[in-house]
Amino acid sequence: MELEKEEIVRVLFIEPKKNSFDTLAGLLKEWFGDYIEIVWKSVYENGLEDLRKGNFDLLMTEILFPGSDLSAEDTLNEIADTAGPSEVPVVVMTAAEDKNLPIHAFQIGINEFFFKKKIKKSILEHRFRNLFREIYRKKVISLQMDDSLRRFQDLYGMNQTEIQDLNSMIRQFKKDLEKEYDEKLQLEHEKKKMQNVFGMYVDPVIVENIMNNTLSLDQRGKEQEVSVLFSDIRGYTSLTERLKPDQVISFLNEYFTAMTEVILGYGGMIDKYIGDSIMCLFGAPVFQNDHRQNALDCAMEMLQVFELWQPKWEQIYGFVPQLGIGLASGGVIVGNVGSFQKLSYTAVGDTVNMASRLESLAKPMHVYVSEGLYNHLPDEYASKYKYEELEPVKIKGKEGLHRILSVKHL
Repeated sequence: MELEKEEIVRVLFIEPKKNSFDTLAGLLKEWFGDYIEIVWKSVYENGLEDLRKGNFDLLMTEILFPGSDLSAEDTLNEIADTAGPSEVPVVVMTAAEDKNLPIHAFQIGINEFFFKKKIKKSILEHRFRNLFREIYRKKVISLQMDDSLRRFQDLYGMNQTEIQDLNSMIRQFKKDLEKEYDEKLQLEHEKKKMQNVFGMYVDPVIVENIMNNTLSLDQRGKEQEVSVLFSDIRGYTSLTERLKPDQVISFLNEYFTAMTEVILGYGGMIDKYIGDSIMCLFGAPVFQNDHRQNALDCAMEMLQVFELWQPKWEQIYGFVPQLGIGLASGGVIVGNVGSFQKLSYTAVGDTVNMASRLESLAKPMHVYVSEGLYNHLPDEYASKYKYEELEPVKIKGKEGLHRILSVKHL
């Protein structure tokens, strides 16, 4: 069936690199087929000019362009200003790595923001389907109204004055309907902004489930199998005594930002920051069959990223910080804990205590894991890392000695 021109969503894609355009445009064609038409512009200025004079339903754009004097933030501002008057939704897909850019983007009205290095196909498809659904719905409302008016005129026969009066009434009705729909879109946009800001701290899939009410966050706890990770800076107390307060905050922000990025990349949920420590969960609130693998891979990458930062921290602050990480896997009770004034989604139980204990035992730049986690890893993990069995330890609140292992890269 051949589609009418009015049924097609026209997309303007400003992207300097053809391979990036081919990849992303290919995904859109795979998902939406003939319902979209994509116009590609590799030069930023040419793309903006087309946006000003063209009839587009969606703008997809990079914000880093060769030879441009504009910063990424200034480019975002210019794009938002250009797309705003025509109310064209904007999706940013960028190679930039500044973690503050999404916050600025949503503040100025950008609809979606993706870092190219962090794109997950499933999340990308879900977001685009939601966005295209809203665009297409708005298009067909106008088409349906016009078609209904034409059929009404043909059926009943009307003189010119009657047609003008009816047209005026229909235009007002359409205006009211569009206003109501725009208000709904604004609510969805605010919801999306909240979703993306929270997504910097919680895996976006988890936020999506919460926002869509498919994940209950009431105060009733439930038992769930998870992996728990604790990380901690070694010598942090003496460090704070030597640094100025603003240096301490600067260091912590850099440390937490770097580690959080890794954690979210493996589907972890930041439970809490405790001074210089991080507690996070894998497999909750949304269960993951591979939570143990994700937790271990995450811990090992955290050490690698931490090592990359060490020379910079030594240069800026005059010290080389060390990190210790503990991992445990098993049953916990998860749910919202607190009061009506303040709730916190967390996990409690022996597994949490075990992970915390292992973190306190871990030597600088080491990862210690519990037997419960190690025993349930897939076979391929036996050769992925080097495991060293340590002396069994006593865990507060649990009987007997418990087997633990140190994990290193091969």
